[in-house]
Formats: sequence, structure tokens, C-alpha cells
Amino acid sequence: MKRSQAALEFLVTYAWAFTAIMITIGALYYFGIFDFSKFLPEKCIFTSQLECLNFVMKDTGEIRLMLVNNLGEKITVESMTIKNDANPTLSCTEPTASAPITGWEAGNEHEFIFLDCSGGGYLKKERVEAKVKLTYFSENTPSQPRHTVNGKIQGRVS
Repeated sequence: MKRSQAALEFLVTYAWAFTAIMITIGALYYFGIFDFSKFLPEKCIFTSQLECLNFVMKDTGEIRLMLVNNLGEKITVESMTIKNDANPTLSCTEPTASAPITGWEAGNEHEFIFLDCSGGGYLKKERVEAKVKLTYFSENTPSQPRHTVNGKIQGRVS
């Protein structure tokens, strides 16, 4: 046997082994064995004025946010919406749907509960990224101008 033929057989043998390994890795990835999103951290990002302490996304269609008022004054939350970029978009019943949240004192925590969440990839054990928009005004300011704070939550529906 010539040396060139032996070298070619050596390369072909290892090429087949490499191809088999790549097909196996591709199949494992396709079936979700290598789902690296489960290792990503859950995040709740807001401004320092309204700090996010905690959040939970439940598979019952409920999203709970715990925020603390660091504005240094009493505020009223007029509206709070949650959406994402999926199609169809995430839709929930607002916590302020029945009435605005009044008298939120500086330094106090408040839990906001979004109900009946659906759409936007809101499925059990799936990661969801949602944008939260909160509109408020200071009760002590005479003209009561409206301010908007944007936040983002990223997590897995449990």
C-alpha cells in the first residue's frame, strides 16, 4: 500500500467520525438538549426612581412586579402597561384598569399584578421578555405633569 493511499484512508476515516459527531450534536440541539436559555438570568430593569425588587411570571396568566418608590415624594400611578415585540403581542389586564393607584408614599413598596396575560409567547417554561411602561404624577406638584418610566423584565414563565 502506498503512503499517499494510507494518508487518504486515515483522513477519510476521521472525516466520517467528525461528520457523525456533528450530526449527533445537531440532533441534540434540535430536540432541545442544548437549550442554553435556561442558564440565562432573570432580569427586572427599571430606573433608580422606581426600583424593581422582584417579579414573578406565573403560567396562570399572572405577572407580579414589586417596585419601590425612590422618588422622594408621594405619587399616583395613572397607568401601567406591559407588552413585547412578539406577534401577536403580549396583552394583560392592567393593575390600574379599575382605578389609579394613589398615595404611594416615598420609600414604600407596592406590588403590581397584571392578570389574564396571553399572547406574545407567554407559555409555560418559555422565556419571555416584556416591556413595562408606567405613567405617574407627583401629588404635591401643583400642575401635576405626567412622567413616564420604562422598564423591562426577562424571565421564564413558571
